[in-house]
Amino acid sequence: MNETTSIRHVLGACDGGTRRTPSFDGAGIGPIELRVYGEAWREGLRFRRDVSGDGPERPPRTRSPGFAGLLRMPSEMDDDNTGFEETAGREGCPPSATRIAAALLLARAFDASPDAARDLVSGGAPVVVDVADGAVLDALKGEWRGMFFDDPARLIDLVRTAPGRRSALDGAYIMLKEPLKGAARERLERVTADMCGYALPFVAFSPDGRACLPKVVNDAARHRIELPMLDHATVSRTIRAVTGVRTAVDLPAETVRDLGVGDLAAAIRFDRTPAACVDELRRLALLKSAGRASRGLFLSEIHGMAAARAWADDAITGLAAWRRGEATWDDSASSAVMLAGPPGVGKTLFAEAFARSALGKDSKSGIPLIVCSYYSWQAEGHLGDFLAAMRRDFASARACAPCVILLEECDSFVDRRGVKHSHSDYVRNCVNALLEEVDGVRRREGVFLIGCTNQVEACDPALLRAGRFEKVVRIGLPDPDELEKIFRVRLKGDLVAVDISAVVASAAGMTGADAERVVKDARRAARRENRELRFDDLRRAVVGDDDLSDEQRWRTAVHEAGHAVVDVLRFGADGVVANTTRTDQRLGMSMRTATLAFDGTAAAYRFRIEVLLAGRAAEEVLLGEASHGALEDLAEATRLSCAMLGGLGLSGPSPLTHLGDLRRAEEFLRYADIRAAVGIELAEADRACHDLLEANRSALIAVARRLFERSSVIGAEIAALLEAARSKEPAEPAAPERGVVLRLVDDPDQQEGS
Repeated sequence: MNETTSIRHVLGACDGGTRRTPSFDGAGIGPIELRVYGEAWREGLRFRRDVSGDGPERPPRTRSPGFAGLLRMPSEMDDDNTGFEETAGREGCPPSATRIAAALLLARAFDASPDAARDLVSGGAPVVVDVADGAVLDALKGEWRGMFFDDPARLIDLVRTAPGRRSALDGAYIMLKEPLKGAARERLERVTADMCGYALPFVAFSPDGRACLPKVVNDAARHRIELPMLDHATVSRTIRAVTGVRTAVDLPAETVRDLGVGDLAAAIRFDRTPAACVDELRRLALLKSAGRASRGLFLSEIHGMAAARAWADDAITGLAAWRRGEATWDDSASSAVMLAGPPGVGKTLFAEAFARSALGKDSKSGIPLIVCSYYSWQAEGHLGDFLAAMRRDFASARACAPCVILLEECDSFVDRRGVKHSHSDYVRNCVNALLEEVDGVRRREGVFLIGCTNQVEACDPALLRAGRFEKVVRIGLPDPDELEKIFRVRLKGDLVAVDISAVVASAAGMTGADAERVVKDARRAARRENRELRFDDLRRAVVGDDDLSDEQRWRTAVHEAGHAVVDVLRFGADGVVANTTRTDQRLGMSMRTATLAFDGTAAAYRFRIEVLLAGRAAEEVLLGEASHGALEDLAEATRLSCAMLGGLGLSGPSPLTHLGDLRRAEEFLRYADIRAAVGIELAEADRACHDLLEANRSALIAVARRLFERSSVIGAEIAALLEAARSKEPAEPAAPERGVVLRLVDDPDQQEGS
């Protein structure tokens, strides 16, 4: 290999040379890609002549001039040049669309980085080439050496061979799909370090060099090449080279987005016309897009998550600017977000809708969505299988860019510092591997990373730091307006002119997933009777069969009224919703859809504890005694009291002593001082609830009656009832008797106790 040949006229001067950037629309072609394209055309032409028998007897092949020969070529293509040397196994074989496309992409990457090409030719430093697509990496195995070296036989594979006499070598290479392990990894580190001292051409291919290649290669490399994504120009040139027909190729951008280099082999053949190749590519793209149709919603149909929508809108705008070349990927938009919220609020659905909507309203299929999780990787087997499955998913994301990779159950990757059991090494390895993959995929342009978790506080903090999932968006339960929009999306064209607000009020506290299930249940009921969907179908799907007695319904109404009244008194009416809708898990609920700022003071903790105990207190105030419906309330109030006392240092002989993780605050009860202090706190909160409810007895009864009669009430109504009660305080019985409940049923307007 001639290392002294001038390359200024082909690649530009070392200092101040023009850097050519890859074009996403395929406009223009660099000198290296031009030569690769010309050689692919000539190879296809020779094969077609051999097959048809029309061509002259084929002359003996001459050795390829390689990359050094390219440096001596004029800018115009020399049609008499026979080009790169094929391996013996490729002699007489049809032109490979996959190999041609892979070579074009590699050539374009070096055209975009002429300084890296100089390092490769001169041996100035190792060159790292990141090839995310495994099919491209496989295709390059038989192509790249002939592209860059006069005598590929004088190159050694460092994975198999250690460098020997320098005079016997033209260079060395590494090609890895996955990191080596154990002794093989240590050996490669040693021989790689030796090779760096030979000052010969040295190139390393892998899906992600930082994860797969020896540290010395990453440290020594001055240039890191990343192959551009498959685009219209590459597909068009591949079709022309294989078919031998110089014609315009009409290939929609959406089709190209859904294809990988590996798909080209199935569609582009020498015996097909360009139009037939395009038709087959479209068919393959349709199969892929159909497989990710998800539940068919766009972002415009997603409700109840305004902050997540704001991130998505910004990300889509940035993606469009990046694809037009108007902004760099790092500057275009945030490419990672962690969605935190209870099960069923639509975190996965949001990711699906984002992928479907990422290319704007004109897109029919959006961008690919790759879904993965701790448990899907763990199902592969032992730790090695787990890590291999993780690497495959992230490699797929890098290869499919632009795309979305959705990591579910992120709280499975727990804080390593808190793991003390015998499997702590396993946990650390899993978390460390994930962090490495997240770092790698964040460096890949065009990849969006969306994480989902039910409990973001349980995630390892390193996963949430800047450069990873630095943006956390919390998603709560939808408010009544948002819930009605969710129902309307699921109902589509059904019940358009029907007022469904009563059903929505009864469904308060349900998630988007619950609303989807309710609509499906209602439709099944209508199909069983072979008729259209009716309002009653929807209502029954929400409330079910009401087989509760009046006494049970009244007790439930009183309990939820207590929660709601104290919540409004302590924190205001914004977002408060209560209902007595029966589900499999509960008889009723009281909640707040609006997110409240929590300053973590003792007063804020105590107000929250009062809200939790208010349902039990209301039963005692109006019904004389409490029921077991307060079990979960007591458990949460106890845990919150432990968190307050342990977190704020409010109890015990050494109150400032750290007792443990607040997420497991109930474990503090093993300390006698905490147990005693918790008992005092709960008793004080219970007294405060009784005082509040006794002082607002009329309003409490009015709220309970509204729940009993209408099954739902919102914060604004409760605030109005409280205000009305303050202006006129009627006398009410301390504990309504059975007859009161029956009179309420018979005559809702009749005053209690009358």
